[in-house]
Order: sequence, then C-alpha cells, then structure tokens
Amino acid sequence: MTSTYVYDRTDELLAWAETKIPNCRFRTDAVAIGHLRDDRIAGVVVFDTFSANSCCISLASDGSARWMTRAFAVRAMAYPFIQCGFNHVLSVVSSLNEASLRYTERFGWTRTGVLREAGALKEDLIVFDLLRRECRFLPENNPALFPARATAGKKALVAV
Repeated sequence: MTSTYVYDRTDELLAWAETKIPNCRFRTDAVAIGHLRDDRIAGVVVFDTFSANSCCISLASDGSARWMTRAFAVRAMAYPFIQCGFNHVLSVVSSLNEASLRYTERFGWTRTGVLREAGALKEDLIVFDLLRRECRFLPENNPALFPARATAGKKALVAV
C-alpha cells in the first residue's frame, strides 16, 4: 500500500471531506491536505477560519484504520504551526461523535468549552484547542520522533 500526501487539490479534498462530515460546509478561506492510499483518499485535514494567530481544523476519513499516520500528522501540524506561524489551532467536535472525541483527546488536544445545542441536530459541540508548545508532532517538542534531516529546516520537514 502506497501513501501519498497532496496539497494542491483543495477543491476535490474539500468536497470529499464535506461528504464525510455531516452538515459540514467549509468557509471560502479553506485549504486542505489529503492522505491518499493507492491513489484513493483515506483522510483529509481542512484548515479554515484563519485569524492572525489561529485557524480551525477539521478531520475527515474514509473510516479505515490508521489513516492518520505519524507522517500525515506531522504534515498536518506543520501547516498551521510552521508554515503559517500560528501558536494556536481550534477544533469543534459533535458531542454525538464519540470516536472523534476520544481521538481528539488522545492526539493531545485540550477540551476548552461547549457550544450548547449548536450542532445540526441541536447536540452540543465540544471545543478543543491545541497550542504549538503542546503539539508532539513538531520537531521542537519531540526531537526523538524526527530524524536529524527533518529538523534542519522547514523544507526538510515537509519532505519527510
């Protein structure tokens, strides 16, 4: 099984992600990174709602196991924290999506609030955030995870 990461097919990736996330419509500033397995989309990370120091992140998958590989997580976190230079990212998860809630917390996000009855089904939406200094998928926070060539600069990190 071959993995490929794509950065230049935003429209296709956004359309695919919207089919996987119920009642989701991304903003016009959205960009996406996709993980392809054998040329089929396995997962997409979408970034939108950009501000001076933050953005929102949404995840969509094909439901397969291990679609969020370490290599994909590194690429996904490099975008807001290294390429954009942000210190903070935000994610909102439906309280009905127990698998996503567990995954988000295991990834290292902090539960910071609740948007009461804000979901499409009037369910609560759980607010999570992640600070750059907390993200274990960055070389500065977890040097043991990265080979020496990956910590040499931004370009090398993206090429890992």
